[in-house]
Amino acid sequence: MFRESTFGADAKVATSLRVQPKDFKFSERISKHRNIVSLYDLSPCIMLDCYIAPNATVIGEVVIEEGTSIWYGAVIRGDINKVNIGKYCSIGDNTVIHTAGSLPTGIPASVNIGDNVWIQSNCTLYSCDISDTVVIGHKSVILEGARLEHGCAIGPNSVVPPGRIIPANQLWAGNPVEYVRDLGKAELQQIAHTLKQNNTKLREHKFEFLPYNSAYLQKENEPEDLKVSADELRGSFEYTHDAVVAKTSKGEIY
Repeated sequence: MFRESTFGADAKVATSLRVQPKDFKFSERISKHRNIVSLYDLSPCIMLDCYIAPNATVIGEVVIEEGTSIWYGAVIRGDINKVNIGKYCSIGDNTVIHTAGSLPTGIPASVNIGDNVWIQSNCTLYSCDISDTVVIGHKSVILEGARLEHGCAIGPNSVVPPGRIIPANQLWAGNPVEYVRDLGKAELQQIAHTLKQNNTKLREHKFEFLPYNSAYLQKENEPEDLKVSADELRGSFEYTHDAVVAKTSKGEIY
């Protein structure tokens, strides 16, 4: 992998010469990014059926249950207190989850996220408690000590103040959040359906990051693929024939 950067001095020179700064770059041949990082004696615990995007980062004491996806650019920091993420959750792109050292109320300052929770992109969660089947809209902020109860939803661009409790099966939105309306059964079922689709998408992305490249599976056959010269065909046959004869003489093939 390569990372291109621009020196500040070169950028000034480029400006004075009316040349674009991109003309002055260097490359690092090795990416220093690690998406799963242990800190001191704290190591992430991640179930096998999860998907951690290549440029996401999971640090310290973090527990991620099965079927959960951590999407591109997300950062989960269990460096101060523990972060627990339940089953079949979706942590959206560029979302940040981190913890405080302690809370003035005396309750644990960890982050606890239940099962089937959908956190959309660019959110920030800070030492809060999220129950099961919760939706948090894009660019929302959940501050320390807040609790989101089962089946509730937070609208996009919302801020949940410290210590606020959001009741079950309700939609809240705004900065700070205010009650909007109750959620119906159909809307709660739609949340479960969306997370089920996300689980299928998780597997597709995870498949692309196997130890071997799978792009050949999508490649269409071309006429050149079917053209084999007589010499290549003869050489392949002779190699196979000699190998079979050698193994037969050793008693490996009957």
